[in-house]
Amino acid sequence: MIKFLFILLISYFFTINVTNGQLNNKENLCLSNIFTNLGLSIQSTDYCSLYYAKCDGGFVTILDIASHSIYEFSPTDFQCFSKLSVLSISSLKVYSNFLKGPFNSEITLSFHNCSTTYSDLFTTPIHSNITFLAIDRIPPQSSTINIYISYLNRANSFIFSLNVLDSSTGHIILTNDLVSTREFSQLTMDLKDLPQMSNIITQTLNIRTFNAPTSKGLSNIPTLKYITNIYIFIDQGFSDFSEFSLIANPNNLKILSFAGNLSPPTGIISLTNLLVLDSISLLLVSNNFNYQGTIPLILPQTVSKFSISGGLFSDGIKEFLSAYPIINSFSIANNQINGNFSEFKNDGGNYQMFSIGWNNFEGTVDSSWCTTLLTVSRNTLTGDLPSCFACHLFNPTINNSISQNLFNPIQPCTTLIPNLRFNSSNNLLYLYGDDLGFYTNDIKITSSPSNSFTPSIYSKLFVCDTFTQTSLPDTLEVFFKSANQNFTLSTLEKPPSVTLVTVSSQSALLFFDGLYFNYNKSSIKITIDNNFQCLITQTTFSQVTCLIQGIYEKNSFVQISIVVESYYTNKLNNLQTTFFAYLNQSTSVYQCQTDCISLGGFCNTLIGQCSFNCPNDCTNSLSGSCNTSTGNCTCNPGYQGIDCSLPLLSCPIYQSMPCNGGSNICYTQNGTCQCSSNYQGSDCSLPFKSCPLDCGAPLNQGSCNNQTGTCTCASNYQGSDCSIPYIPCTSDCSVPLNQGSCNNQTGTCQCASNYQGLDCSLPYIPCTSDCSAPLNQGSCNNQTGVCKCISNYQGSDCTIPSHYITSVIPCSIDGGEVSINGWFGNDQDGTHTLSSYNVIIGNLNCIVTSINQSTIKCNLGAGTGTKNIKITNSIHSNVVFNGNGLFNYQNPIKSCPNSCTSLKNGKCNSNTGECQCNDKFRGFDCSTPITIIDTAPTTNTSIDKDTGEATISNQNTNYEISIISLNEVSIDGLIINSHPLKGNWSIDNSTTTSNSNIFKFSQQLINNTCTITYTIEEIKLKDKSFTFGTTTFTVEKDSIKLSVLVKDYQYQSSLNTLQLVFYSAVGDDSNSNKNDCNKQETSIDTSNANNQQVSNYIQISKNSKTLVGRFINQVIADSRPTFMSSTIINDNNNNDKSTSSIKIGLNLPHCNECLIDPDFSILVSPDFKDSCDQSSNKNKWLIPVAVVVPVVGCAAIAVVSILLFKKYKYNIKFMAIKLKPFKK
Repeated sequence: MIKFLFILLISYFFTINVTNGQLNNKENLCLSNIFTNLGLSIQSTDYCSLYYAKCDGGFVTILDIASHSIYEFSPTDFQCFSKLSVLSISSLKVYSNFLKGPFNSEITLSFHNCSTTYSDLFTTPIHSNITFLAIDRIPPQSSTINIYISYLNRANSFIFSLNVLDSSTGHIILTNDLVSTREFSQLTMDLKDLPQMSNIITQTLNIRTFNAPTSKGLSNIPTLKYITNIYIFIDQGFSDFSEFSLIANPNNLKILSFAGNLSPPTGIISLTNLLVLDSISLLLVSNNFNYQGTIPLILPQTVSKFSISGGLFSDGIKEFLSAYPIINSFSIANNQINGNFSEFKNDGGNYQMFSIGWNNFEGTVDSSWCTTLLTVSRNTLTGDLPSCFACHLFNPTINNSISQNLFNPIQPCTTLIPNLRFNSSNNLLYLYGDDLGFYTNDIKITSSPSNSFTPSIYSKLFVCDTFTQTSLPDTLEVFFKSANQNFTLSTLEKPPSVTLVTVSSQSALLFFDGLYFNYNKSSIKITIDNNFQCLITQTTFSQVTCLIQGIYEKNSFVQISIVVESYYTNKLNNLQTTFFAYLNQSTSVYQCQTDCISLGGFCNTLIGQCSFNCPNDCTNSLSGSCNTSTGNCTCNPGYQGIDCSLPLLSCPIYQSMPCNGGSNICYTQNGTCQCSSNYQGSDCSLPFKSCPLDCGAPLNQGSCNNQTGTCTCASNYQGSDCSIPYIPCTSDCSVPLNQGSCNNQTGTCQCASNYQGLDCSLPYIPCTSDCSAPLNQGSCNNQTGVCKCISNYQGSDCTIPSHYITSVIPCSIDGGEVSINGWFGNDQDGTHTLSSYNVIIGNLNCIVTSINQSTIKCNLGAGTGTKNIKITNSIHSNVVFNGNGLFNYQNPIKSCPNSCTSLKNGKCNSNTGECQCNDKFRGFDCSTPITIIDTAPTTNTSIDKDTGEATISNQNTNYEISIISLNEVSIDGLIINSHPLKGNWSIDNSTTTSNSNIFKFSQQLINNTCTITYTIEEIKLKDKSFTFGTTTFTVEKDSIKLSVLVKDYQYQSSLNTLQLVFYSAVGDDSNSNKNDCNKQETSIDTSNANNQQVSNYIQISKNSKTLVGRFINQVIADSRPTFMSSTIINDNNNNDKSTSSIKIGLNLPHCNECLIDPDFSILVSPDFKDSCDQSSNKNKWLIPVAVVVPVVGCAAIAVVSILLFKKYKYNIKFMAIKLKPFKK
């Protein structure tokens, strides 16, 4: 039976031999009684100095007692210790109720080989202060010991084990009676069956049993989902390992160790449910635990350590390994496996431990296993054992790991090549190289025994972390115990230092004595006179021997170069030394103390001093001589230069002096003068005067006369230094009239005080006031001396506000609060007008209750209909705003068009003013029978992309719809400015495609900041619903919907408003004569243009068809709802009965942004003959043009405004007249 080890109480029990002060009297007496009961005679002064007790500050904290006393201990014997935290009792009698306490504080408690009635220890819960309980070396038991997990109370660790594993385990029963989850750090027990543990969380579970568990015990293995490390040992019987595949996921299991016989599996056992499993060890599994000769397991890809032994496997080992690439520790020892180990390699260096011992493998061991702790003992392996193992057989562990094979005889180790390198960035000393060994204890630093190396890559790399850069010597003596070899190693990268060269008298061998060589022959290169190579035959730290290759002159004096390749991982440095020697005698080498190379020379190693070569050997020694101590040439007469290669030439003479003497310089290399700053000329005889800023010569601004020191400027520059631009003015600046002068630096006119303009031709007349400019209310026109006011102000000094209305929130017909929105000045402009406004609506005074810059609120009496609003100010009585038709009383009761024809046709919804038609009728007034709609003529729509005009065609009649102008209208109703729009539209091709049904046009008004965007949508496939606020309406198929955005209009007066003019024309096409029976003149019916209706309708009839206009009386300007009126602008007719036209003006308020949203659709109803040979019953076909006219500034406001103002009414002035035809 394999011995099963438990590591118990590692950090709690140790020998105490330090006195920590004297005990107090109570504790001293208590400890005295303990020793008396143990039969020990100990002096009180030694109480805390022996291993029995540890004391701290006068108190006993740890007791470890053992003897052969017959005294039976109970908790009361220890109750007198107030700070006892650890109690260990060995080989003594204890009461069976000992665990009930009491204990004064939390305690770690352990019994070892104690005598007691173990079956009575757990009849009740243990005391709550016991946090660690270990009971081990229990003698054989014959009575049942029931242990309830809940009785363990607060114990975090629990150990209960027999002295000798026997059948007593069958009497130990652990019962899980917990009703909630319980956490432990460890549970270690000898018992028969494993209880249900789904609510147990523990780091470690150790279970040991004599006989295999019953099916009940095995069936509880799937409940171990919260156990991190599981260790199970079974002495006898067989267990079903497949139970582990049933542990539910997620689970905590990381380490699984099972020792004992396993039952034959019925198939492959999948452990992929153990998603965090890292290590699995199966020992003594039995010969039958395989599936068709293979390891019967599927592992999760998290497993890095795997071992199995005691089995019988005939196949699949390599396949099993390849399936789990992250396994780095693998053992299949003692499994009766036959195989060729030559096929197994560790090319990726993945395996740190690999064991195939006690099997039947043959073949060889590949050198790739050198980075692995390899065990191959007791096989039949042959061939050469890799040197990484063969070098270290003085280590018994390595020797045993390869023993009992058939390897070739082991040769002496010559491949152990160590190197050292210290990394100052992390204070780590690296030992690297080849065949270094495997274990820390095998490498001794004899010159520093307290330091040691730990393996990082077996055989390749070891690390020592106990040195610092200041404590590390240049060299270390290292003894490899497992190889029985000593080495002297350098900790620094230093080039080799040679002290002596010895020549063999009988061969071409050279011996180099010195320091900082290494033990790797392949890393050393020796070159003689850059011509001959010297082959390395032997090398150590202090000597290298080499054999000269090729034929050479034995009596020669040569330069020798030794290069040592120093490498660590992938980094390679070449450490080189160069010296001189004789090849026919011994030569002492003296290294120079200075870096001769950095000085530009070389070290003469014969004397240990720097020597220098002269440049070009002083021109081959023909023009001068070389001083090798300095490397400088001494030139012969007539020569100069660092190498004496330049001739020596004389310069021009002036006043008996070369280059006029003084600070002028003669260049003897070319015989020319370099003059000082005050002279110039070939002989420096002419004076030199500099000009200011060099006259801007680099910028081509001028040139300097160096003899006079004055500038000559270019035509476009001026000034003494030519730095000032010269820019002529474009006019004479009215100089003849004494009105200005030209500034040639800027090219602009400087006007007299009473003139202005680019040419000073305009008078300058100051205004008599500041035009309220500090308040941004106006500015002075200096040409006229008159103030120019902004649109909201007027007067000679721009102080009089021009108030205006943009929108109105009316009251009901019963009267109430009215909100008037617009602009009414502010108190900051100094006019104090906000407290001086009077409001008259119709003939009634509206009593002002509050006012600010943008809103007046007032109370109005009862009334009906549409009214004018007049606003005056008592401070500026001559400024009056008349809002014609801007107010309309709200009536909660709405009338419907034509009263919905009759009760047979439909009924009126007085809340909305809309007809609700019966099933057989439709139309705005329910007058159209549904039965004839299917026979209606087809309606078509088209858009002219060049002009922006829309056309609706029905049979032989065409309807043109376009926007022709935007008018600015004064408060008196006069058109101040009219902007033509027709034909000036530009299409936006970025939003319009060939397949698009939406067309976007735009234009900007001339001499105005206003932009107008015009969008047309053809409703093609089916009817389409639109929502304006809370009102939803439908635009029918084959209709046209328009959208017009008027933005940033620049008004001539704040009292003015806008009028957008729509043009609608009706005419016949070329086939109109085919339906002469339908010929009719054009007429207009305005009987349904009713203020009390939500929508107003205009009917225009022609050719037995009727054009119907629908207007929704809702509008929003500058994000506020208000009332809007519409006007027929002209109603002309002519003698051409085939065409007629009408212009409708939409009267917009004074707004900065207005969005107009009409749609035009066609329906057909009775009184039209689709064939002239039909009966004389006439069908009038109704062709409605629905015009929905909201003006929208903000969608969110629109929703609110339609809810609040859906009851607005307005007057539309239409007359039943004939329309003037239009010409195509």
